[in-house]
Amino acid sequence: SIAREHLVMPFTCDIGRGEREEVLARFREGTLRALVSARVLNEGIDVPAADVAIIVGGALGQREHVQRVGRLLRPLQGKRALVYELVSRQTTEVRLARRRRAGLAPRGAAAV
Repeated sequence: SIAREHLVMPFTCDIGRGEREEVLARFREGTLRALVSARVLNEGIDVPAADVAIIVGGALGQREHVQRVGRLLRPLQGKRALVYELVSRQTTEVRLARRRRAGLAPRGAAAV
């Protein structure tokens, strides 16, 4: 499967707590390169070594967006993190994404 070939693991509400902890441990150790999640990773997960997030769609509120991006902004010496947010052109998502990014500036995040 694609997940095994690329060392990517779906991280959903369908997997139990024990399996979630195992998956996070594998990600921290580097035996998994990426996690894919709709909302399970929004809050309560701490993976300071994570350095890239790709957010695909969803009209998130400011708080939820800060929570998602905050997964990557955990302090780690020498760390730089990248957040990619994919939105469709010529939709209201473009305006909402700009507003979400502007809300991150006071928290020390730079938009490019």
